[in-house]
Amino acid sequence: MIFVFHGENQPALRESLLKLGEEYAARRFWEGELEELRAFLATPSLFGKELIILENFSPADLTRFFKGFKNDQKDMALVFPRSLKRNEVDHLPSARVLFFRDDIPRNVFPLLDAIVARDRRKALLAARRITAQGFDIDHLLKMLSWQFRSLTRVKGGALKGVSPYTAGKLKKFAQSWNEGDLRRAFREILREDLRQKKGQKVPFDFLISKLVKR
Repeated sequence: MIFVFHGENQPALRESLLKLGEEYAARRFWEGELEELRAFLATPSLFGKELIILENFSPADLTRFFKGFKNDQKDMALVFPRSLKRNEVDHLPSARVLFFRDDIPRNVFPLLDAIVARDRRKALLAARRITAQGFDIDHLLKMLSWQFRSLTRVKGGALKGVSPYTAGKLKKFAQSWNEGDLRRAFREILREDLRQKKGQKVPFDFLISKLVKR
């Protein structure tokens, strides 16, 4: 079975990919060349049900790879950081194509960027604008978690799955965050998520102040 994950809504895409991976005894991100993959796929798995995940390969290269090639040993997930055109997936008639629309309101990104820039004033202004519009706090916490996961990956040089645009933007802020800062940020987001689930409402400004604190 071949799964195709594509679309600009990367947080939702990643969450769906993780859930799919939980159904397998083994998961592997392929880091070699496509030609090396042919022999690997033809080998029965030693781990039971196995999922091979391919990222950062162009649709054109994958079209050439799959032409005349049949894989019946391992399932595959092809992951793209953008929306594919119909002719880019037509060569996979039996694939299950999963599209993740960019339904993230654009007014969220100024807040996310201001927080990783540790600009408290801009972050508070952006937060007040979007909360005044009735933006869902639970979704906002997920977006913050996604932003800090992306920042952590960029800082560590693990760029697979991070779009070039996002990576380029976050590289500007990576030096302002050390490992301790990032761990603290994740703890604060988790604590706020737990408070929200328990109905312990506190001003969102408090979380922003904690996140941007140096």
